[in-house]
Amino acid sequence: MSPVLSSRERQMLESLLLSGVLRALRGAGLLATTRVVSSDPEILRLAARIGAGTVREARDEGVNAAVRAGVRALDNPRKVLVLPSDLPLLRASQLRHVLRLSDATEVVIAPSASLNGTNALVFPPGVGLPLSYDNDSFWNHLRASGRKGLSVGVVTKTGLTFDLDSPEDMRKLARARMNTPAVAFARRSIR
Repeated sequence: MSPVLSSRERQMLESLLLSGVLRALRGAGLLATTRVVSSDPEILRLAARIGAGTVREARDEGVNAAVRAGVRALDNPRKVLVLPSDLPLLRASQLRHVLRLSDATEVVIAPSASLNGTNALVFPPGVGLPLSYDNDSFWNHLRASGRKGLSVGVVTKTGLTFDLDSPEDMRKLARARMNTPAVAFARRSIR
């Protein structure tokens, strides 16, 4: 985002995005069991103020390490839902849909719109599903689930597939027909 946003604006956007995802989790009844994993103390303070649990990483070691740390911080969960914080159109109803699907399947995956990333992943932590967030994660998670013989559901709702990775994504967000703090920020920021 550095081509279109200053460092301060990127920090503001990061906070808005995390707040939006946590609001969706609250609306789906999941906030009490949510853990935000970060090495950034400001992000952890924000998450705690909103009501999420936090896991502090000593340093950022990537998404796979963060997910493993988050799972370790939970009390023997039956299944885990992993979400990134860059889902500005995420709604509680979409998360409830994911939860209903996870009752019928062992793994639920919401790919990124480009089908190269994983924007939501539900899995039973005890099955040894290898995490693959660094490259082509959607297909890697799908193949790994198949190799393990796990049933998989795929969700392609826009709130789960639209993530904010590029200036073009910011322009798309600014055109979204929603009234959220992240959309308002995008409209103000894109010139």
